Amino acid sequence: MVNDDILIDLGFSKNESKIYTSLLEKGAATSTEIADISGIHRVNVYDSVGKLKKRGLVAEVMHNGKKCFQAASPEALRNILKEKEIKLEAAMPQFQMFNSLHPHVHNVQVYEGYDFIRNMFLQFLESRQDIYDLQIPNFVLEQMGSYFQEVIHKRRAEQKQMMYHIYSKKALERIKFLNTLPYTEARFLEAMEEEPVTTTICGDIVAIQVYYSDQRQKPMTIYIKNAQIAAGYRSQFLLLWSQAKKPE
Repeated sequence: MVNDDILIDLGFSKNESKIYTSLLEKGAATSTEIADISGIHRVNVYDSVGKLKKRGLVAEVMHNGKKCFQAASPEALRNILKEKEIKLEAAMPQFQMFNSLHPHVHNVQVYEGYDFIRNMFLQFLESRQDIYDLQIPNFVLEQMGSYFQEVIHKRRAEQKQMMYHIYSKKALERIKFLNTLPYTEARFLEAMEEEPVTTTICGDIVAIQVYYSDQRQKPMTIYIKNAQIAAGYRSQFLLLWSQAKKPE
């Protein structure tokens, strides 16, 4: 049998999936034959075939003087997907409007790997809002890749997007380098110890990244989208910023 789980994922019932895939393999079949092939009770076969006919996935045909049912081309499944996509796009503005009415609702997700972090910074560039970075371990720069960092800083500078960094005192060389870049400011806190956890704030996003010096372990990012939470973290960052120092 064809794997009918795919059809279930598309919104078909288990019986509808079994009947459609059975007809694809068998060809034209009577309701009795469908029941025998699929293992579905004949009464339920009529109900499910009726629903498949409404979707344009099953047609009635006469075969050897008997009323039979025949599966439509699998290409019809693509049309169903396209129709759902069109309906979703039409409804999306209303969904987004409803979502905007509830700014207190927050979205929290957890991701693994550097690919997500790279994509996240590209998203920050699209927002064109100031970026605040608290505590980046030195080994992350190597694992992330210098080329990507150069691209990010270059694009950010081109669109005049500020980025603020706070490090421990151990990162003085990195701080001095960052302060040579346009639209970039970096400082250090005397009492801050270098930790493998970074907090990044941009717009209504707070991203808490947990890094590992062992490259076999993927970094974890706790991604929070909430305007109030982001505002709170930004206020804390600015408080630390007021206490941080710029290297001489």
